[in-house]
Amino acid sequence: MQQIANDNNQGDVLPCLVIPVLGSRLILPNVTVAEIIAFQQPVQSGVIPEWVLGKIEWRGTLIPVVSYEGFCGQKSGVASQDMRIAIINAPNGDKGALRFFGLVVQGIPSLVKLEAPAIQENLNTTLIKGQKMAVTLETGHAIVPDLDAMEAELLSVNWQ
Repeated sequence: MQQIANDNNQGDVLPCLVIPVLGSRLILPNVTVAEIIAFQQPVQSGVIPEWVLGKIEWRGTLIPVVSYEGFCGQKSGVASQDMRIAIINAPNGDKGALRFFGLVVQGIPSLVKLEAPAIQENLNTTLIKGQKMAVTLETGHAIVPDLDAMEAELLSVNWQ
C-alpha cells in the first residue's frame, strides 16, 4: 500500500481493485491487473512448485498461473464456480522475460477509488511470505501482495 499511498500524495484518487482470495482480500492498483478472465484449468509441464498450477494461453501467450495461498505457504482451496484468473502485469515485465502471470481469485474483484487518508496500515497483522503490507480500508481489511517476490520466484521456476 506504500506505493499506493506514495502515488497518491497530492490528494488524487487512485483506482484500485479489491480482489477476493481464499480467506482474505488483496488490494492492487487497477493498472496492475490487465484483465479478469473465466477460470480455465492450467496445463502442467515440467517439475514446478505446488503453488504454480501450470500455464494457460492468454492472448496468444503462454503465462503461468499461480495460487496466491499456495505461494504464501497456506493451504489452497478447492475449485468453485466463482473462481477466475486475474491476469497480472508483472512488476518488471517491461524489462524481463515474464510480462504477465495469472493469479487465481475467488470471485469478481470490486473497484474502489482510494485517497491517501482512506488507507491505514494495519500494524496488528503479522505478515507472511507473499504479503507486502496489511491495510485497513473503509470497507475492511486487505493485503497488498508482494508481486515482486512472486515474479522473482516465477522467473526461477522452469515452467516453460
